[in-house]
Amino acid sequence: MKKAYYFLLVICAPALISWGFFAHQKINRIAVFSLPPEMIGFYKKHISYITEKAVNPDMRRYVNDAEAPRHYIDLDVYGDSAVYYLPRYWQDAVEMYGEDSLQAYGVVPWHISAVKHWLTQAFLNQDVDAILRLSADLGHYVGDANVPLHTTENYNGQLTGQYGIHGFWESR
Repeated sequence: MKKAYYFLLVICAPALISWGFFAHQKINRIAVFSLPPEMIGFYKKHISYITEKAVNPDMRRYVNDAEAPRHYIDLDVYGDSAVYYLPRYWQDAVEMYGEDSLQAYGVVPWHISAVKHWLTQAFLNQDVDAILRLSADLGHYVGDANVPLHTTENYNGQLTGQYGIHGFWESR
Protein backbone atom coordinates (compact mmCIF):
# COMPACT_ATOMS: atom_id res chain seq x y z
CA MET A 1 0.00 0.00 0.00
CA LYS A 2 2.82 2.42 0.88
CA LYS A 3 4.49 1.78 -2.47
CA ALA A 4 1.27 2.62 -4.31
CA TYR A 5 0.89 5.83 -2.29
CA TYR A 6 4.43 6.98 -3.07
CA PHE A 7 4.04 6.03 -6.72
CA LEU A 8 0.89 8.17 -6.99
CA LEU A 9 2.58 11.02 -5.15
CA VAL A 10 5.53 10.99 -7.55
CA ILE A 11 3.24 10.82 -10.58
CA CYS A 12 0.88 13.58 -9.38
CA ALA A 13 3.42 15.95 -7.81
CA PRO A 14 4.38 17.76 -11.04
CA ALA A 15 0.75 18.58 -11.75
CA LEU A 16 0.25 19.86 -8.23
CA ILE A 17 3.19 22.26 -8.39
CA SER A 18 3.25 23.10 -12.07
CA TRP A 19 3.93 26.69 -13.00
CA GLY A 20 0.91 26.67 -15.26
CA PHE A 21 -1.48 26.17 -12.37
CA PHE A 22 0.41 28.65 -10.21
CA ALA A 23 0.41 31.27 -12.97
CA HIS A 24 -3.32 30.94 -13.65
CA GLN A 25 -4.11 31.32 -9.98
CA LYS A 26 -1.79 34.32 -9.67
CA ILE A 27 -3.28 35.97 -12.77
CA ASN A 28 -6.83 35.60 -11.48
CA ARG A 29 -5.89 36.85 -8.01
CA ILE A 30 -4.07 39.93 -9.33
CA ALA A 31 -6.85 40.64 -11.84
CA VAL A 32 -9.30 41.16 -8.97
CA PHE A 33 -7.28 44.18 -7.83
CA SER A 34 -7.42 45.77 -11.28
CA LEU A 35 -11.23 45.85 -11.40
CA PRO A 36 -13.22 49.08 -11.26
CA PRO A 37 -14.44 50.23 -7.83
CA GLU A 38 -18.00 49.09 -8.57
CA MET A 39 -16.85 45.48 -8.95
CA ILE A 40 -13.84 45.07 -6.70
CA GLY A 41 -15.85 44.61 -3.50
CA PHE A 42 -17.78 41.65 -4.90
CA TYR A 43 -14.68 39.99 -6.31
CA LYS A 44 -12.53 40.60 -3.22
CA LYS A 45 -15.22 38.86 -1.18
CA HIS A 46 -14.84 35.84 -3.49
CA ILE A 47 -11.11 36.09 -4.24
CA SER A 48 -10.36 32.62 -2.86
CA TYR A 49 -12.87 31.04 -5.24
CA ILE A 50 -11.63 33.03 -8.25
CA THR A 51 -8.05 32.06 -7.40
CA GLU A 52 -8.64 28.38 -6.68
CA LYS A 53 -10.95 27.77 -9.64
CA ALA A 54 -8.59 29.41 -12.13
CA VAL A 55 -7.31 25.95 -13.04
CA ASN A 56 -10.69 24.35 -13.75
CA PRO A 57 -10.45 24.74 -17.55
CA ASP A 58 -7.15 22.83 -17.54
CA MET A 59 -8.69 20.11 -15.40
CA ARG A 60 -11.65 19.84 -17.80
CA ARG A 61 -9.25 19.13 -20.68
CA TYR A 62 -8.86 15.59 -19.38
CA VAL A 63 -12.58 14.81 -19.36
CA ASN A 64 -13.95 16.92 -22.22
CA ASP A 65 -12.45 16.60 -25.71
CA ALA A 66 -14.03 19.91 -26.75
CA GLU A 67 -12.05 21.79 -24.09
CA ALA A 68 -8.52 21.65 -25.55
CA PRO A 69 -9.04 24.01 -28.54
CA ARG A 70 -10.40 26.66 -26.17
CA HIS A 71 -6.89 27.23 -24.76
CA TYR A 72 -4.93 28.22 -27.87
CA ILE A 73 -4.91 29.49 -31.43
CA ASP A 74 -2.23 28.64 -33.98
CA LEU A 75 -2.07 32.13 -35.49
CA ASP A 76 0.81 31.28 -37.82
CA VAL A 77 -1.46 28.84 -39.68
CA TYR A 78 -3.51 31.82 -40.87
CA GLY A 79 -0.50 33.71 -42.28
CA ASP A 80 1.15 37.03 -41.54
CA SER A 81 -0.80 39.55 -39.49
CA ALA A 82 -3.60 37.08 -38.82
CA VAL A 83 -4.73 38.99 -35.74
CA TYR A 84 -5.68 41.88 -38.01
CA TYR A 85 -7.88 39.98 -40.43
CA LEU A 86 -9.25 36.95 -38.61
CA PRO A 87 -13.00 37.39 -38.21
CA ARG A 88 -14.05 38.86 -34.89
CA TYR A 89 -17.25 36.86 -34.65
CA TRP A 90 -17.46 33.07 -34.43
CA GLN A 91 -20.08 32.63 -37.14
CA ASP A 92 -18.02 34.73 -39.57
CA ALA A 93 -14.95 32.63 -38.76
CA VAL A 94 -16.91 29.41 -39.33
CA GLU A 95 -18.10 30.68 -42.71
CA MET A 96 -14.56 31.67 -43.70
CA TYR A 97 -12.59 28.63 -42.44
CA GLY A 98 -15.07 25.94 -41.42
CA GLU A 99 -15.61 24.74 -37.87
CA ASP A 100 -13.36 21.69 -38.22
CA SER A 101 -10.37 23.85 -39.22
CA LEU A 102 -11.02 26.32 -36.43
CA GLN A 103 -11.23 23.53 -33.86
CA ALA A 104 -8.03 21.98 -35.21
CA TYR A 105 -6.06 25.25 -34.87
CA GLY A 106 -7.66 26.58 -31.68
CA VAL A 107 -10.54 28.86 -30.83
CA VAL A 108 -9.36 30.80 -27.76
CA PRO A 109 -10.28 34.31 -29.00
CA TRP A 110 -13.80 33.28 -29.92
CA HIS A 111 -14.21 31.28 -26.73
CA ILE A 112 -13.14 34.30 -24.68
CA SER A 113 -15.87 36.26 -26.45
CA ALA A 114 -18.43 33.55 -25.70
CA VAL A 115 -17.47 33.36 -22.02
CA LYS A 116 -17.68 37.16 -21.76
CA HIS A 117 -21.18 37.00 -23.24
CA TRP A 118 -22.23 34.27 -20.77
CA LEU A 119 -20.71 36.28 -17.92
CA THR A 120 -22.68 39.36 -18.96
CA GLN A 121 -25.86 37.27 -18.95
CA ALA A 122 -24.99 35.91 -15.50
CA PHE A 123 -24.65 39.48 -14.21
CA LEU A 124 -27.97 40.46 -15.77
CA ASN A 125 -29.59 37.41 -14.13
CA GLN A 126 -27.77 38.10 -10.84
CA ASP A 127 -26.60 34.47 -10.84
CA VAL A 128 -23.71 34.63 -8.37
CA ASP A 129 -22.62 31.01 -8.91
CA ALA A 130 -22.40 31.51 -12.68
CA ILE A 131 -20.66 34.88 -12.26
CA LEU A 132 -17.94 33.32 -10.14
CA ARG A 133 -17.50 30.21 -12.29
CA LEU A 134 -17.39 32.17 -15.54
CA SER A 135 -15.11 34.84 -14.09
CA ALA A 136 -12.59 32.22 -13.01
CA ASP A 137 -12.80 30.58 -16.45
CA LEU A 138 -12.46 33.89 -18.29
CA GLY A 139 -9.29 34.71 -16.39
CA HIS A 140 -7.87 31.33 -17.38
CA TYR A 141 -8.59 31.70 -21.09
CA VAL A 142 -7.28 35.27 -21.23
CA GLY A 143 -4.13 34.06 -19.49
CA ASP A 144 -3.73 31.24 -22.01
CA ALA A 145 -4.22 33.63 -24.93
CA ASN A 146 -1.18 35.56 -23.69
CA VAL A 147 1.18 32.57 -23.54
CA PRO A 148 3.37 32.72 -26.68
CA LEU A 149 3.39 28.94 -27.06
CA HIS A 150 -0.42 28.99 -27.12
CA THR A 151 -0.38 31.09 -30.30
CA THR A 152 1.75 28.99 -32.62
CA GLU A 153 1.49 25.67 -34.40
CA ASN A 154 4.98 24.85 -33.10
CA TYR A 155 3.67 24.99 -29.52
CA ASN A 156 5.84 22.11 -28.34
CA GLY A 157 8.93 22.64 -30.48
CA GLN A 158 7.96 19.64 -32.60
CA LEU A 159 8.63 21.50 -35.87
CA THR A 160 12.05 22.86 -34.88
CA GLY A 161 13.72 19.98 -33.04
CA GLN A 162 12.87 21.42 -29.61
CA TYR A 163 10.28 18.81 -28.70
CA GLY A 164 9.04 19.16 -25.15
CA ILE A 165 9.52 22.90 -24.75
CA HIS A 166 5.86 23.43 -23.84
CA GLY A 167 6.16 21.23 -20.77
CA PHE A 168 9.22 23.20 -19.70
CA TRP A 169 7.28 26.45 -20.01
CA GLU A 170 4.26 25.15 -18.13
CA SER A 171 5.92 23.31 -15.28
CA ARG A 172 9.17 25.06 -14.33
